[in-house]
Amino acid sequence: MDSSDHQGPSQNPYPYDTSRISELLKRKRRTRGIKSCFPCRHRKVRCDGNTPCSSCVQRHHPELCCLPSSSSGQEPPASEGKGSASMNGDRDNEVHNHSNNPRGDQRAWSSESANYPPGIDLILSRLEKMDKEISSLKAELRQTQSNSGSGTIVQPNPASTSQTPYMRKGSTLAKSPGKHFVEDATGATIFLGSHSDPPVALGCRQAGSGSMLDDTMLLDQLVPRTYPFTNLWKPEPGAGEIYETLPDESDIIRYWQVYQTSVHPFYPALVTYEQFNISLFGFLNKRSSTMLENETSVLDDTDSSWLALLFAVLACGVQFSNDPIKERDLRCKVFICSSFQCLRASNFFNNTNMDQIQAKALIGHCLRNNLDTNSAWILMGSTIRLAQSIGLHEETASDTQSSTSEQFQRRRLWWMLLWQDTFLSFTYDRPPNVNNLSTSIPHDPDACPGLSFAECVCTLCQILLERARQENTETVNEILSFKGRMAAIFETASPFLQDKMNCRSLQEHLERLALSIHICYAICRLCRLVLETAEYAAHSTGVDVDSIRMECIDRAAEAVESFLDMHRLAATVCRSWAFVHNAVSCALTLQGLVATGPQRSHADMLVKRLIAVLEREERQSVWQDTDTNVRYFGPYSRALKALHETSGGH
Repeated sequence: MDSSDHQGPSQNPYPYDTSRISELLKRKRRTRGIKSCFPCRHRKVRCDGNTPCSSCVQRHHPELCCLPSSSSGQEPPASEGKGSASMNGDRDNEVHNHSNNPRGDQRAWSSESANYPPGIDLILSRLEKMDKEISSLKAELRQTQSNSGSGTIVQPNPASTSQTPYMRKGSTLAKSPGKHFVEDATGATIFLGSHSDPPVALGCRQAGSGSMLDDTMLLDQLVPRTYPFTNLWKPEPGAGEIYETLPDESDIIRYWQVYQTSVHPFYPALVTYEQFNISLFGFLNKRSSTMLENETSVLDDTDSSWLALLFAVLACGVQFSNDPIKERDLRCKVFICSSFQCLRASNFFNNTNMDQIQAKALIGHCLRNNLDTNSAWILMGSTIRLAQSIGLHEETASDTQSSTSEQFQRRRLWWMLLWQDTFLSFTYDRPPNVNNLSTSIPHDPDACPGLSFAECVCTLCQILLERARQENTETVNEILSFKGRMAAIFETASPFLQDKMNCRSLQEHLERLALSIHICYAICRLCRLVLETAEYAAHSTGVDVDSIRMECIDRAAEAVESFLDMHRLAATVCRSWAFVHNAVSCALTLQGLVATGPQRSHADMLVKRLIAVLEREERQSVWQDTDTNVRYFGPYSRALKALHETSGGH
């Protein structure tokens, strides 16, 4: 046996030609899809796959962020050895041929450019412009570095700095994609936009960020929780079961009085206020006269839609009552469930009327106050659809049979829905349910000079809705314009809403403070948005960042002070989620913007006062269920937790 027979098996232990199999495997290698945008791929940085991605947003060229199409997003397999040499040789031949045949080169370029996406010329021109600006900035930095030893300071060239794309005052602001968070109060996974309030202020945390112990404690709290839309009865309950959930006549009157003083003035969703008051006492009189004969006969003659509204009013009233906290919590949930059962009985999807819409608006108000804000936002979407189904979103013709008062009520109810939806959408940085406003804000002709509290808040909502329509294309200039319009609302308001010296009653003082909380919160949010934009390019936005920061601090402090004054005058009114949340959000802004100096001590003092108030209210809103689980009623627990987490401890 010769030597080749001994060497063959050691050199190739496989029963086939491995070189041919290797070439075959290379040809069968699976191609990798291109999953990053071109700027990230070109710069060799991580791309999150969004459009635009966070990297392009941070570098202020979101219009360049484009993912490859499914047909072209394949990366050819890498070749080695002869394959790569062959490819390089082909490229050299192509370059040589193109240089010798310019017409052929032009035809090839035309055929290739036909496959390019539209707008490629604009993108290339912008890239070239950015390269020139970067080169100019590099030259200025080198000159600054060379002159640093002699103490000479070179000012940036205005031509190169003031015109930086997506940073100048009139350019479009890029918006990063939002994220999903877990809501502690319900355990639901919800979406927050990138410009929403801080997640901690909304009682949200990132999924998986907590420990297993935290998740277990959260589940323990959620297990006994009453689902607000649950049917408490068997299928098809009769009038008797619904009747049993009504409280005594004295409690009904008491809750109605609480609603009149602590709820309706600050969210007047009951637009048929006078008619409801008459119907309520008529219902109570009929109920009293038939009590001994037949307990349910009074319900046979009562419209189920009106009963749904009654239960919704009672749910709002019990939230702001002085009942024991456990009874307050349980009764509120029972009234909400009863209201929904009456809505089912009225077939509200097919037989929609204003009583049903008012009931759903008040139910959403209750859910907000008990920290079910995400559920309230979802519910308001369906409520707005119901309102549109009966034409509340359009002006009623003057020659119709409806009276002037009825037209006013229809328009007023529509704006009450926009009121709640706009603030919730603004808080979560979500698109509102209504984009086009085809009906004007209703003004009471018999009211005092100037806009009332409700009309001022509706005007604020109108500005926020106008901003939402152009949020994706808005500029810093436009944000500042919206901010100025918000501040100008005070100038058109009634005198008592402008200055406390013009207030003549407790109610006027409370409405003045409530308006201050709402407007200052909205202005503070817009100022924060401008400041966050200016952080990327402080010298190139053309905005006086210091003045914006000072205004943001002043408005935030004013909102917190207004809440503290309102709590001092009427602590019960401050159970409203809107007031608590807006004040806490502004307090978080104070903690983040004020660093040192006298402003810091003033901000710390305001935050400490706010924490003291919330701690006192939280102690009064705690109760234990039959399983000894700790329950919190109202918005105080979430607010206090947010302030504690940001202030560094208890």
